[in-house]
Amino acid sequence: MVKRYVAEFVGSFMIVSAPIWGAFAGLGLSEMAWISGLAVMAMIYVFGPVSAAHFNPAVTLGFAVAKRFPWKHVAPYVLCQIAGGIAAAALGSLALKPGLGVHVPATQFIGRNIATEFLVTFALMAVIMAVATDRRVSGAIPGVAIGLTVVLGVLVGGSVTGGSMNPARSLGPALMAGGEALNNVWLYLSIPPLGAVAAAVLFEYLRLEPEHAKGAPDGIAAEVTD
Repeated sequence: MVKRYVAEFVGSFMIVSAPIWGAFAGLGLSEMAWISGLAVMAMIYVFGPVSAAHFNPAVTLGFAVAKRFPWKHVAPYVLCQIAGGIAAAALGSLALKPGLGVHVPATQFIGRNIATEFLVTFALMAVIMAVATDRRVSGAIPGVAIGLTVVLGVLVGGSVTGGSMNPARSLGPALMAGGEALNNVWLYLSIPPLGAVAAAVLFEYLRLEPEHAKGAPDGIAAEVTD
């Protein structure tokens, strides 16, 4: 299991690092969306066969609630994901400057912020569940499908909340920046897990016929059984 934990740490580190360095380069929303999605896609292909390529506490929780990931591994996975995000933000603060890559809602309308993070995370988890449980999906497709969904989520939610979809993505930069970012981090720690769990539960209710279902796909395994 140590290899899986290391993979989750490194994958989360890279996924959080990408938008931090992109922000330092002064990239706009569309470029940041593509950087975020491509980073997720790359890490899925690199670490999918090792750890299940969650890199996101919301995804790990969603899989666990759907009984596709053992609860005994949830806490270690989440800790490694959070630690990877914090390490990435710390490096960005030291090498570049503090406050890069933070998520701060553009509006004080709490309902709008909650709805945005819930919906974009719901969509992401729905796609993950779909490509992770259908045996007709080839091993090369999940990374592309999930990466493009991240791109879409950032494009759709970016102007409202930043389109986090991932507590590990938001917590590290918020800790380094402090202030308003830290005051609003509750949104990114609480709502994406709710969206992911809702999507996982609904997908299991509407799940495919048994002949098309699979327990763990190649390259982005939903399950870790030992």
